[in-house]
Formats: sequence, C-alpha cells, structure tokens
Amino acid sequence: MKTLIVKYLPNKRSRTKKLLDAFLEGVSDSEVEELDLCTDVPDLFTPESLEGYFGRIIGAIPRNVPVQALAKMDRMTAQLKSCDVVVLASPIYNFSLPATVKAWFDSVMLHGDTFATNPKGAYLGLMTGKKALTLMTAFGTYTIGDGSVGSLFGPTYEHGMSLARLEFKFMGFSDIRGVLSEGLSPSKGEDVKGRMLDESVELVRSIAQEWYSKELIAEH
Repeated sequence: MKTLIVKYLPNKRSRTKKLLDAFLEGVSDSEVEELDLCTDVPDLFTPESLEGYFGRIIGAIPRNVPVQALAKMDRMTAQLKSCDVVVLASPIYNFSLPATVKAWFDSVMLHGDTFATNPKGAYLGLMTGKKALTLMTAFGTYTIGDGSVGSLFGPTYEHGMSLARLEFKFMGFSDIRGVLSEGLSPSKGEDVKGRMLDESVELVRSIAQEWYSKELIAEH
C-alpha cells in the first residue's frame, strides 16, 4: 500500500499542516511519498506542451515516445497513478485552489493516464479503487454564502474544496473525502479557533483510522 502526500504549505505557521500532521500520525503499514509543490512546482501548459498533449490524443505522437515539454507532467502523473491513497493539503486562496495546486491537477489529469473517453465520447475515470483526501483551512467561512443563486458568488463562496473533490471524482477515485476547517480569521479569539481546528483534527484522525485499520490493510 502506498500513500502520496501532495502539499502546498508556504505559510510556516500553517494550520493546514496541523491537519496533515494529524493524518500522518494515523498512517501505518504504508509506504509514504511526499510531493512538496512549494519546491517541485508543476509546469503550466505552454504551446509546446499542448502540442505534445493533443498529439498523443490524436495518435500523431505515440504514447511510448517521450515528449520533453510534458516530462514533469508525466512524472507527476506516474507518481499519482502509483499510489493507493492521495492526500492533498493546501489552504484556500481567494475562494479557491492556489494557482500551484490547480497547476498540479492540470498536470495529472492527462488523457489516457488518469481519465479516458469511450467510443461515444463519455469520460471515464481511470483511478478506480483509489482513495483521495483533501485537507484545507481558510480564514473566511466560505461554505455559507448569501443564499442567492443569482448573486455574484452564488449560494457559496467556497470553490476550493469543491473543485478538488470534483477533480478527483472526474479521475475516478472510489473514495473521496474532504476536511475544511474554515472561519479561522485573526478577528476570532484563539480559544474559538483552537476548538474549531481541534474538531477538524479529530475528523482527520478518524479518517486515517478508518483507512489504515488492520482490516483494511489485510483486505488490500
């Protein structure tokens, strides 16, 4: 069993790291590999990489032929495909995923590797049987919007956790979880923020216990 930790934690006082640490405490009998997106920054699509990407899709470039412009994307995709459990740890920036984290999703959502299309053009996720957990914290309380569907932000301001879950679902992950500890604004008292974070930590620990129980390891 292999667990991949994908983290983007640029803040040295990161509360998201506390959630990740709580999860790692419960990991047992699993190879753990880490991808730090602060130091191993994903590539963005460029004209060169897009040419290679679509060249593979239409068959102009054989899949066994290396494409230099896609080298880092291929590496990160192979890393994701090799794991049984992936844990993504990131804060929410401006209502959604930080750009670096979105770039990682763009890197690993490669046609023919993590998803495909059937003869009728329907999308098929290729990561079935795998588990994904997203850990996030936010200063604001984004899951409660103004309730108006027609408003600028819609019924909710939260587009980070929801987007991550959608990306994992599209790739076919069988068990998708998320823990978002929000409302951690500096304006709130430390005791209030502490209680809120503790509740999220306990939820994270329960997920780790469920996924890494002896019964689960034996079945795997």
